Amino acid sequence: MKFNLFLKDTHMKVIEKLREKHSDASDQDIVKRCVKSAIQLQDDDLIFGSAREQCGGGCFASEPYFEVEMDEDDFNKLKSVYGNQSYEFEEYDSEEEEVSKTIRCILNFIDYQPDAVSI
Repeated sequence: MKFNLFLKDTHMKVIEKLREKHSDASDQDIVKRCVKSAIQLQDDDLIFGSAREQCGGGCFASEPYFEVEMDEDDFNKLKSVYGNQSYEFEEYDSEEEEVSKTIRCILNFIDYQPDAVSI
């Protein structure tokens, strides 16, 4: 499943830091590894339930940075997380933006708790 990933500059900085640690990986590879690791935790509330994941402004300022080809099961998992009403995500216009929001949450989580996942 290919889609455009909408990120903010802060998320690109997280990806850059991770890429420095894993010099063999592209931005797309880093994102896919982060998603896989987050899904393997099997604790959506830990990643998406935090108050820090609720927008404090600028949520819609994210830009399409690059195209990602992701496993369809992972993409569908992220869609289902976004659709979980208990997380109170803002509404977006497309599935790409919705899945991008969940990926931004994962990147925030990894930035704040880098030892919680292994990529």
